Amino acid sequence: MAAVRRLEVGASVAEVARACEVDPNVLHRWRRELDQHGAKAFTGPGKRRAEESRIAELERKVGRQAMEIVFCKDACSMPRSSGSCKR
Repeated sequence: MAAVRRLEVGASVAEVARACEVDPNVLHRWRRELDQHGAKAFTGPGKRRAEESRIAELERKVGRQAMEIVFCKDACSMPRSSGSCKR
């Protein structure tokens, strides 16, 4: 883990916490877990979770926009006399 390595080479906890945008207590926990479990401490997917989260966010956005497009098309396809679509 790069954040813990930065601590080991002399960077302060506050500095690394700001750079990584995490709470200093998280860095202390990461360092403790690395000391206790070595290379097996962080076997999870890591960065992949952030990427998957971003993909899910974008898919939701595309879905909302698709629904808005359908709504607008339906509203504008109504006869002009109904006053639903001003042109």
